[in-house]
Amino acid sequence: MRFRPSILPLLVCAAFISIPTTAPASEIIIGNKMVDAAWQNAFPFSSLPSYYGYASSRYQQVYASSSFAGPIDIRQLVFYASSNALAPIRDGTIQVFLSVTDRGVNGISNRPFDDNLGADTRLFATFGGGFSLTDGELVIGGVPFHYDPSQGNLLVDFRFSGVTAGQSGPFFSALSGSGTDAMPFSRWHDFGTGFDNQGLVTGFRSVAEPGTLVLLGLGLFGLFLLGATRARRQSEHQT
Repeated sequence: MRFRPSILPLLVCAAFISIPTTAPASEIIIGNKMVDAAWQNAFPFSSLPSYYGYASSRYQQVYASSSFAGPIDIRQLVFYASSNALAPIRDGTIQVFLSVTDRGVNGISNRPFDDNLGADTRLFATFGGGFSLTDGELVIGGVPFHYDPSQGNLLVDFRFSGVTAGQSGPFFSALSGSGTDAMPFSRWHDFGTGFDNQGLVTGFRSVAEPGTLVLLGLGLFGLFLLGATRARRQSEHQT
């Protein structure tokens, strides 16, 4: 089959536009998200008992670099509700920071929080709480963070402000290891107890950039229109 020269660029453009533009998400899950095989815990998105009386709080969790097969562009953090899933998560403002740290698992607790941060600490996401989950997962999307496990462990730092004390919300899948278990993560927070050998099961998703091929297709279409316009003008000028 032969196509006229003016039609071929349009067909190429249409082919680009028809290509799916969002690839399936790649997800690394650290821990076991099945509630029957994992411990569950309310911190940090659920309970802040009134006797703590904190309108603000902070929670950090460090992940062993060995849990990652290689570098990943983190675009979403995922936490898995295990019970009371329809209750709203803590209200107030929630900020999430990511960084590479030289602190080890079970090496962040009982230290000033800022001392655990790496030099590349960056704000990943800011959002308001007080909403209920719709599918059993708390998915936090943010500014992509490139994590290279060869550079150190990964630290996730949650900062809460404007919180209503005494709120009870969902419980999330978590792990609690014994003193001899090789835990993939540990946590540290300024409320309650239970730090080392404990933490929330976490998913790290790297989602393809949407729309790239669409933009490429539109660009080709623009070149086609430009070429067609110039050809028409040249033809008119010759006549």
